[in-house]
Amino acid sequence: MATVQDSLVIANPLPSGDGYTWTLASRLGEMISDIEAQFGKRDRSWTILGIEFCDNGPKIWFPGDSEQIIIQLGLSAKEDPVQALFQLAHLSVHLLDPGASSFATVLEQGLATHFSLQYIEQFNSNYTTSNTNYATAARLTAHLLDINPMAIKELRSRGIKISQITASQLLAVCPKLPKSIALDLVTPFHNWIE
Repeated sequence: MATVQDSLVIANPLPSGDGYTWTLASRLGEMISDIEAQFGKRDRSWTILGIEFCDNGPKIWFPGDSEQIIIQLGLSAKEDPVQALFQLAHLSVHLLDPGASSFATVLEQGLATHFSLQYIEQFNSNYTTSNTNYATAARLTAHLLDINPMAIKELRSRGIKISQITASQLLAVCPKLPKSIALDLVTPFHNWIE
């Protein structure tokens, strides 16, 4: 059985004595700050319990009948720090409105994929998603954000959950967005085939 890369879970003191090296936990904190700045504050009624690896990850798991969340990364990410960060960045977006819907929309999956690709750029990695539906969702979402980078933050500031955003709401904050893209973005991801 492969072991987890030390850099993902072991925090070592920095030579300056001012803090520790990055781990998945500290990176998650950075990611949450980044996504809140871009897309609005997360629903803090949910408690993030931590990060673990499982054979059917990556996914968000809601243990028991409570407002608690565990982030589960795929087993292959144990040995690949960039893959682990890519998965963690993607799942961090789902922490914004975790209880809003049983199924994410194309917009939510697009935001998650867009953010994960954006986040790992700092590591000079050519890591990308091989799933064409996620890649297309990210491209459609990037088109929206290119027109109005504050669209999601503005809608969420009104109390609208990402998975509940309608095409008309998108068009109201982003009138230059083609209607066909707005309609695609609000489709449940599991029903959407590009």
